Amino acid sequence: HSVKQSFKPEGKEGDGIYKSIPIYLKTDVSTIGVVIDADENINSKWDKLKNLFKASGYELPESPTQGGTIIKKTNFPTIGVWIMPDNNANGMLEDFVKQLVPSDDLLMDYVEESLDKIETDGVNKYKAIHKSKARIHTWLAWQETPGSPMGLAIKKTFLDTNKELCLKFIDWINDLFN
Repeated sequence: HSVKQSFKPEGKEGDGIYKSIPIYLKTDVSTIGVVIDADENINSKWDKLKNLFKASGYELPESPTQGGTIIKKTNFPTIGVWIMPDNNANGMLEDFVKQLVPSDDLLMDYVEESLDKIETDGVNKYKAIHKSKARIHTWLAWQETPGSPMGLAIKKTFLDTNKELCLKFIDWINDLFN
């Protein structure tokens, strides 16, 4: 979608994002975008971010904005928050990516059957919270180029980036940074 990369992505593990935000707010950056997984409790993640930003003088809405939250405040960095997968549901990046699987895809049903079978048989090694990771990575393993990372799967057009959720995310990025 030719998003102008006027930003520098930085990855933070675990609680690293929560420790980094106050530091970034004290720098001369003009915009801060936060993308995190909802995991098992989107409300808890949202409340934690809301309180963190409130301590720095921001007022976030009671719940995440459907198209991604953006808060502009005079003389402060603009902040944006996207909670994976869709600012509304529990889940993670892999749940977002699953929604980009083409509508006419036939493999995902087999992936679901396979995961259900190994869970029923009690031989799965992944935790229940990580089923979406197992799902999307199994699906990627069964593609023309097996095991492509998610980003490369987009470039190889295994995934449909014209799906509504992806377009909302792109709009949020452009609204926030461009």
